[in-house]
Amino acid sequence: MASRPSSIELADTVSDLMSGVAGWLLIGLGVVAFLAGGGGIIQKAGTGAVVVPLVLAGIAVLFIVSGIFVNPRFRRRLTRRHGLSQFGRIKTVENRTRSATEDKRELCVVCDAYSKEGLVRRYRQESVIAGIPLWTVSENHNFYCPDCALADLSGRATTSADDHDTAERVVTGGE
Repeated sequence: MASRPSSIELADTVSDLMSGVAGWLLIGLGVVAFLAGGGGIIQKAGTGAVVVPLVLAGIAVLFIVSGIFVNPRFRRRLTRRHGLSQFGRIKTVENRTRSATEDKRELCVVCDAYSKEGLVRRYRQESVIAGIPLWTVSENHNFYCPDCALADLSGRATTSADDHDTAERVVTGGE
């Protein structure tokens, strides 16, 4: 697979930008609706006319959740989520295979040979709350040529040799 034309990259960038704007607008509308509904619930707490503010609060939650799922930044964080019981700093290791059709040659960290294909391993340390990564503390990449990757993975179950990302999580205790 050859590298994508610049027009496709530009279209993807614009699409992500527009999705981000739409997501933030939905979140903003949700917050405004929630504040309006919350004030109405407090004002009418003693009366029986709480239905309209509750409906407004429900719509607000719907807007906020929709905005989170539309926004690409939140979507990427949600796809990297851990278990709900995870709090503190989590170490994550992600493996991705590179094919020879990718243009960039990389240096293997084990044998110092240049290769276009092999295994890219990304090490990431993230701060998480309830399993959702809030920010990345540190991130590093290592590249392994096919021979070194096979030798390294021979003791473990190998991943498929296609271009999909596979993740293996190494979890340390919450700090």
